[in-house]
Amino acid sequence: MTVCAGSAVAFVAGRRLGCRMSFDPDFPATPAPFAASPHRAPGAVETLVCIVAYFVLQFAFGLLFGTAAGWLAARYPDIAPPAPDRLILIIILTIACAASLIIRVMTWRWGPLTRDAGRLGLGFVPPEGRYVAIGTALGIAAPILGGLLTQWIAGDHEVSQAVSDIAAKAHIGLRIALLPVVVIVGPLVEEVIFRGALLAQLRARMGDHWAIGVSALVFGIVHLPDLGWLWYAVPNLVLVGAFCGWLRVRSGSIWPSFIAHAANNALATVAWFSATT
Repeated sequence: MTVCAGSAVAFVAGRRLGCRMSFDPDFPATPAPFAASPHRAPGAVETLVCIVAYFVLQFAFGLLFGTAAGWLAARYPDIAPPAPDRLILIIILTIACAASLIIRVMTWRWGPLTRDAGRLGLGFVPPEGRYVAIGTALGIAAPILGGLLTQWIAGDHEVSQAVSDIAAKAHIGLRIALLPVVVIVGPLVEEVIFRGALLAQLRARMGDHWAIGVSALVFGIVHLPDLGWLWYAVPNLVLVGAFCGWLRVRSGSIWPSFIAHAANNALATVAWFSATT
């Protein structure tokens, strides 16, 4: 099972703290947009800039917090928490800061389209109850089906994520603190980016079916660094992306895809609490 959360954070923070690890998001409601928002729908270039900006912000905040944590650990070694615990704190702060900033910018830039269920909207509209149920079911099925798919493709090769590796070694309290980031914050910002902005651009250019497929493929590929560049783990994430894309298109709302994404991530974190500190 794979956790879909920021791919650059753990790597940057780990490098700053000198740790060895394999490579490698509370937003329950729509953030209030800025006062004066434009009404023109953002184009492809602007959408791409927003997507890239999220990962750049992860890198920048990860570098900032990682540097600060390294300095504090060197200056106060007797009271500094161990490296896995420091990394979890860095990941929480980094994803929370990057996600809150990029969601606020995007809801301002998309303006009224934030609450538009159409092709160019972000889909922040109440969903029908049946799609909430379908999203929950798909979110539970995704890690099971994805795990079987990965096992079939990878064979005896082990698949791990940097965030999961770190969380399994961290204090139980920090694992609990990381849960809202992985189960709520990460899925929300990624749904806004991939099933909101990106899918809207693709639907306008190639139709719904191709748009779902292409956006799911992009969603899987951008997580490659977090997977240690293990290509055979990507189909799992492509499956999650396809489920979420279908939910967004059929329901007209981003919330069913968010629920599916969050359920997938929640199940993928179960292993954290079966590991010893």
